Parts: sequence; structure tokens; C-alpha cells
Amino acid sequence: MAAPASSFRLSPLECLMPRAYVRQVLCFPTMDSQAVRALSRGLSGLARDVPYVLSRVVNDTSGVVISGPCHTVEDIFSWHDLSASINYATLKAGSFAPGAFQTHGIIPPDTLPPHPASPAVFRARASLVDGGLILCVAVYHAVTDITGYDALLKIWAAHCRDGSSLDIAFDPSWMNRDPLFPESGSSPTLAPMPDLLHTVTPEESARRTGGSRAGGTAKNYQTAIFHFPQQHLQSLKDAVNEYIASQEPRSWVSTSDILSSLLWSATIEAQEDSFLDTSKTVKDEDTRMSTLSFPVQFRSALSPPLPRNFLGAAFVMTNARVPHKDVRLISSNSKSTVQGQESEVEAGMGVLANAVDISVLAKVALAIRRSIQRINDAAVRGVLAYLEAHQSTNPEAPIILGQPRHDAGGSGVSVVSWADQCVYGLNWGDAVGCCDAVRLPKMGYKRDPIVLPRMPNGGGLEVIMSYEAGVMQRLIEGPVMRRFAALRCLS
Repeated sequence: MAAPASSFRLSPLECLMPRAYVRQVLCFPTMDSQAVRALSRGLSGLARDVPYVLSRVVNDTSGVVISGPCHTVEDIFSWHDLSASINYATLKAGSFAPGAFQTHGIIPPDTLPPHPASPAVFRARASLVDGGLILCVAVYHAVTDITGYDALLKIWAAHCRDGSSLDIAFDPSWMNRDPLFPESGSSPTLAPMPDLLHTVTPEESARRTGGSRAGGTAKNYQTAIFHFPQQHLQSLKDAVNEYIASQEPRSWVSTSDILSSLLWSATIEAQEDSFLDTSKTVKDEDTRMSTLSFPVQFRSALSPPLPRNFLGAAFVMTNARVPHKDVRLISSNSKSTVQGQESEVEAGMGVLANAVDISVLAKVALAIRRSIQRINDAAVRGVLAYLEAHQSTNPEAPIILGQPRHDAGGSGVSVVSWADQCVYGLNWGDAVGCCDAVRLPKMGYKRDPIVLPRMPNGGGLEVIMSYEAGVMQRLIEGPVMRRFAALRCLS
């Protein structure tokens, strides 16, 4: 497949992506005077391989279109010197706290709302600091997902390091979106809406408009990063899988399922009105349901599979539904174990596995695993076919990926995982080096957990989230975080 040098249409699935940028802040301990030049030269190589990084996103009658290349590297990549005001060693000592990246100019221009009518596909900015370099990279979400974003970084780093992408075996097929368009005649207009799609419910509309109307009293939001040591997650996974094997020999859960279960419980508990009332316990008569929503990328689920480094947006949203009281039980049962203990995060592995009701954790984690296993070739193709046949949707009731994210009267959170990004393993060459940390700037709004890229050398996982100060305090002091995680930083 030839590299697209002219405009092309995005798939109907990609048209449902958020109208926003995927952004990350990468921190490098380089002091090489050639670092910016190396990044610029490498970006030119990326643009040769993937020409549409120099394009714009345009809405027209056929949907969302990527224009032909219309920018130069100088248009999409800029740099400035903040060495007089930001010290890299200080950033590192503070665990690269998100509040440090609110400094004017670290984020590339035009990548925060309100966006231009035809936003650039790709923008990046390097900030020179005393003793290091901060690189913020923003890619428009309609064009890619976090896996595609990671592949773009991989190509860029290869060009910075080697002057080519031969070492990573780049292939133009990574850009081929044809598999995201259903075959001719396979999109029946009268087919029912697949389970992995829904139209916005009145409750969802109220939640959205309610957030924007909150006005009046400004809320104090705090952004925190927690660290979950790998050995803690592994210990819990081993204990849960041992229990599952005794009940359902062919079933299993992953470390990611365990972490998502812990985050689900911790965030629900922190936002529960009765949290501070120690006289209240989890009630058997509580019939509410709790929903965990999360994306699942489907590159390997299709038959034939998409390239592992496919650059487009190839994910769907799914969710797990569990009784609200069961999700809370993970926290409630941890709470009684943790009380009075010192240095919980240093506790032995056996103690950790006994710090939670394994049967409850297994139930919640299995619900997550089963929802992931529903994402197969038939399910994805059903979504693609339906969207192709229903491109002109009612703006009052737009189609959304996934099932409704809250049951009436129930609870719901989302967890997004970037754990599989290989950014820490990228070598950007002698001038730029390797990344020390991946961060997001402090958020002035509610943001449910995002699992950051897996740390190198078995270093575990970091999770960033943003909540109103009172909720954040309960989260920090809650049993799940006290027992299984450590607070890295709070902004």
C-alpha cells in the first residue's frame, strides 16, 4: 500500500472518537545541545513515512476527512527555553508532579479547547529546562488511539536514533484503514443497534449538561499519581487465579483485571455518601448496580488481524456490571484488615493476599475479563457495519461507543489503560536519550483513573486521576490505596 499523499476519509468508527487530542508529556534527562535538532530531523522522517501528520482534520458531507499534507515540520513542531524557571532535578525529586506542567507553553498551541475548525493532526513542543527536556506530543483522537499514538512515537524515535524506520520494520500497511470499512452490501440499514453501541440516554445528557452548569462555586480539583508495585499486583493475581481455578478451571484474570477492580472499588468508595459514617456497612439489600466502562483495542481480535502497529483508531468501549455492594466489598473488607497497621505498602505478599476477600475480588475481576472476551471479530464487524449504515445520526441522540455507563440510581466509573505503551523502552538516540517519565498536566476537572505506561524493570504501574479535593482525600486515605499503592504526588 502506498503512503496516502492526498486527502482520505476516516472510517465511521473513527468519526465517533472524541473531538480532542491525545496528549502526553515525556520527560528526558538530556542536556545535549543537539536534542531539538534531532527531534526536528526525526519528525521529518516520520512525515515521510506517515505524510498525514502534516495534515488537517476536516468535516465535510462525506464525514471526517484528513486533508492532504498542508503543514511543514516547522508548523507542527516548536520549542522554547524554560531553563531559567524549571529545573529537571527538582521535577524528578517531586515525581514529575502534574502541576509542574501547567507552565505556559509546555502544551503545543491549539491543542486545548476550543480547537480550530480544522485542527492539525499532529502537534509537538519541546521545552528546554535546566538539566533536561520536556516533550509534549498531541495527536487528534479521530486519527488514532493510544496504541497508534505509541506507534507514531516509535517511528519518530527510530528516525531520531537511526535516521530511518528500517529497524522497527515500518510498513505502509500500518496506515491502511480499509479493514475499518465493511464490505459492500454488508451494512443493512434495518439491522438492530449492536450491544457495543448506544444512543445517549436522558440521564447521560443530564450528567453532561449538569457538569457544565455546575458554575456558581468553583470546585477545587486535585490531580494525583499513585504507584502500584508489580509484586503487589502479582500476588493478588496469583491468589485470585488460584481461587478461580478451584471454581472455574478454565477461567483466569490478568494483572490489568486486578488493578481495574481495585481502582473501581476505591473510586466508588471515595465517592460514596456513607463513606465517612463508620456506623454504616455494606447492606445486603442494596440492589444498585455499578458499571465499569473501559476501552478495548481490537487489532488482534479481527480476522485477519490488523497490524499490531496499526496507526488508526481501533477500539471499542465495553463495560462490566456488578452489584454496587460487591464492588464496595473489596474496599470494605480491606478496611478492617488495614486498620492499625504500619507501612502497609511494605507488607509481605502473603499478608497482601489476605488483605482482601479473594472471592469478591475474583467475582469483580472475572466480570471485567468476560466483558473483554466479548470483543471478537463478529462483535467488531457488527459495530463497523452498523456505523457505516447510520452515518447521519440524530444530533439530539447521538450514537456513542459502548453500553450506557450508568444504571439509573447506580454508580459508574471508567478506567483507561495505557499500560501496554512501549514508550519507556524507546531509545531516541544519543542526543535525546530515553524517557524518564510519562505524565499529563494537572487537570481542573474530574477524571477517572488512567493507567500510565508500564514502568521498566518490573517497576509496576502508575495511575493518574483527578477528583474534587474531598473525594481525593477519601481516596488517599481509603483502604485500597493505603494497602496496595503509594501516593507518588498530588497537585
